[in-house]
Amino acid sequence: MAQNQNLVTGRVVDPQNKPLELVNIKVVETNQYAITYKSGIFRINGFEVNNILTLEFSYIGYQKLRVPVTVKAGETNLGNIGLKVLDLSLENIEINAKRNYSGQTNSSLVINRDIIEQTPALSVNDLLNQIPNRKVTAPSLQSVQNVNLRAAYAPTTDGKGAFELNNAFGIAIIMDGNTISNNANMQSYNPGRSLGVGNSFVEGSYTSLRGSRSPTLNGNPLTTYSGDYTFGGTDLRQIPADNIESIEVIAGVAPAKYGDLTDGAIIIERQAGRSPAYVRMQLRDNATSYGFSKGFELNPKLGAINIGVNYVNSFQDNRDKLKAYRRVNTNAMWSNSFGKKRQLRNTFSLDYGRNLDGIKQDADDPVSTKTRFDSWNFNVANRSNYRIENGFLKNIGLNIRYAEGHQVSYEEQLVNDAYVLYSTATTTGIHEGTYDSGVYTAKSLIDGRPITASALLDFTGGFSTGQLAHNLSFGASFSYSANKGLGQTINPNEPRSGTKIISTSLGASSSERYYDFSLALAQKDLGFYFEDVFTTKLLGKPLNVRAGIRSDLQNGYASISPRTNLNYEVNKNLRFGLAYGLSYKAPGLAQRYPGPTFYEIPLLNSYNGKVNESTYLLYVERYVPTNENLRPSKSESLELSAQIKIDKFNLSISAFSKKSRDGITTVRNLQSLELPNYTATINPGAKPTIVQNGTKPYPINYSYFKNDLSSNNLGFEVIVNSPEIEAIKTSFNLSGGIFKTTYGSTTNTLSSNVPNTIPTDINYAYIGVYLPRANKSYYSNGRVTSVTHIPKLSLIVSFIAEFDILNKNITSADARIPIGYYNRLNQYTTIENFDRDNKLYGHLYQTPQELSETDLPRIVANYHFNIAKEIKKRFKFAFNVYNVFSHQPYYITPSGTYKYPNNLPTFGAELSIKL
Repeated sequence: MAQNQNLVTGRVVDPQNKPLELVNIKVVETNQYAITYKSGIFRINGFEVNNILTLEFSYIGYQKLRVPVTVKAGETNLGNIGLKVLDLSLENIEINAKRNYSGQTNSSLVINRDIIEQTPALSVNDLLNQIPNRKVTAPSLQSVQNVNLRAAYAPTTDGKGAFELNNAFGIAIIMDGNTISNNANMQSYNPGRSLGVGNSFVEGSYTSLRGSRSPTLNGNPLTTYSGDYTFGGTDLRQIPADNIESIEVIAGVAPAKYGDLTDGAIIIERQAGRSPAYVRMQLRDNATSYGFSKGFELNPKLGAINIGVNYVNSFQDNRDKLKAYRRVNTNAMWSNSFGKKRQLRNTFSLDYGRNLDGIKQDADDPVSTKTRFDSWNFNVANRSNYRIENGFLKNIGLNIRYAEGHQVSYEEQLVNDAYVLYSTATTTGIHEGTYDSGVYTAKSLIDGRPITASALLDFTGGFSTGQLAHNLSFGASFSYSANKGLGQTINPNEPRSGTKIISTSLGASSSERYYDFSLALAQKDLGFYFEDVFTTKLLGKPLNVRAGIRSDLQNGYASISPRTNLNYEVNKNLRFGLAYGLSYKAPGLAQRYPGPTFYEIPLLNSYNGKVNESTYLLYVERYVPTNENLRPSKSESLELSAQIKIDKFNLSISAFSKKSRDGITTVRNLQSLELPNYTATINPGAKPTIVQNGTKPYPINYSYFKNDLSSNNLGFEVIVNSPEIEAIKTSFNLSGGIFKTTYGSTTNTLSSNVPNTIPTDINYAYIGVYLPRANKSYYSNGRVTSVTHIPKLSLIVSFIAEFDILNKNITSADARIPIGYYNRLNQYTTIENFDRDNKLYGHLYQTPQELSETDLPRIVANYHFNIAKEIKKRFKFAFNVYNVFSHQPYYITPSGTYKYPNNLPTFGAELSIKL
């Protein structure tokens, strides 16, 4: 027991050598927390001899400090530990994120408060521009912000490709120790309709002033917009950046503590505790932002409370203000320590946010549509840590969170037809439909009320085996997701475009009905983990080990996930790392319970202009997917890394291989049904006489969810930091990389490729069937950042030269040649030997242009500029321009499309005040 009486002590002071009270101290390896007394002194008990620990000191308004400690027998006194006030007069302020094994994993990229205060940001997404091999984007809130890590999928025009959504869905967003889950989000039309997930989002049409360029995504002009983010990750627009203390981006193998992920984690820690008032105002060409935060000490016994308010108002185009996004966030965090030795630390938080997003109806355009994506969310969370100073256990932690929200997706369409045919039937069979006026406003409302709850119970213990000190972490996690919304409140009496029967052609259509989201069973996932963190010697050099295992039960499937991060310190200038791990992501409620799909096939329309003398017969097919066999997505990661220091240059390299399997998307199912064929005889003053004349085949299409996607991702990332050139007070940062992603599906690909004039031959090919598509995509981006920092003037100037080096997408040649086809009745024919001159199916051959193969023809550069000046350590003025030289190169794709890789110049000014 005596070995557990060893303690670490010290005294924390400010630059004037005055003691700092209530400084937060975290022991990284054991997850223990402590704070300083009024004298600035701290005492942490119960460590094993020779244990190598990292103490992290943080205090709002001061630069975070990490101190390595090797525990000695008895007392290890660190003496005075000085914290520096965080302002531009500091000599060593950080502007660029580094990857130097200071985080929880080898791949951790840590973005500290130094960087956050110098980065123009409207949301947390803007801070992620620090990630290597990621294109720098200007602050904007005009599109959903999902993040992808370590993947190079072919760019899509809406950011909602199946692979993009799966990657984003597999990235865990963890704030203050609790996961922000998107599992309960069900905001979409029925994805079982014939075109699946890609056609299930509520969308509005962009309208822009004459002469203005349409907004772009991935170099592609946007024509439609959706503010929903179902099937993907949490929309990062909802998280303001003002009160964030640090962000850790884990793109590789995450610690065993974190579950329900496949592609990494973004760990956000917010400010809590006493702090000066901080006011931050931004004025951009397309947005204004106002933020305020302040930490109050109630009294020594009641602790401190930190409050924050943020408001943003932004437009796609300030001249017409049709497309707008508004956000307000408020939060309060109460933190306190209890007990004689302040062993129990507790942080309680309340958050409320409201988002107003959408496209207004253009008063000058009578046929324009109106679209809204509004929401509010409220959550309450608590994080407790109890420090134990004797025995095996070192710390007991409990994180709990409850969140509730309300989401509204709304669309209006003006319909002007002679008449409309519809049915309200909800059972499979032949029904009589209804005639009604074809002039109406089709209103679609998706009402979601997601509820999520999570709990994480974490134990940290320690023991020694000889000279080796082990820091164990083990515990359990539970998550709950439900949706109590009204659901898809669709009125089949007023069908929207794409779901209504066309009276002139009587083509079959996948229709819509009301679907109550509260019918979906709540999702309950359970996980357990165990992890050991220790440092041993290999050839006399330190080998740092984080090895663990995790088990999850998700959607009835059990999984085992071993995870290991090793790094070997050859000397102070050379370190190597190796990481390997498995991880799993559970399907969300929208994938488990998409609701019944309805398909309508008109059989007879005997209409003479008088409803009482007319009859409309149709066949309704009701398909209810169970999706009980939907498995969690899976990823397997292997990573090699190195850190090399040469003459004050710091080089970080990471090479990785990530195999993603069982990605979830919708797959089309085409069938042919034999149904009655009717004829009708008009009877004046009465219903027509209907006679069945045999049967004939009809096509029917729907989609269902399946574990159909797989990808192999290879790549490397590099970050180089130079020392400051004293003569010009300038340092340089170089970051970049190259990714290669081979991806495809396990199901055959279906594609319709028919001419404008379609032959009447019943055997003419309508839909081609191709081998599962296998794509290869390459992406490489690099940038050089110069930072001129003059502490005596409290001035900092940064300039970024960014280069898109490679952006290429290739489709396998086999995917261009059909192996079979469906005719207009969904009857399948196999093609044994493809003949491009065949009049029935020759048109199904797909050229590389039709498969959207792309290749960036040359390196494309872009340039960004930022300048900031601080006055009396209280006032800071900043000005920034993205695409400062208005560099607008373009190229023409093989299909004749113009692409503009660089966005138009955008600028912003900022004023921040510390009181």
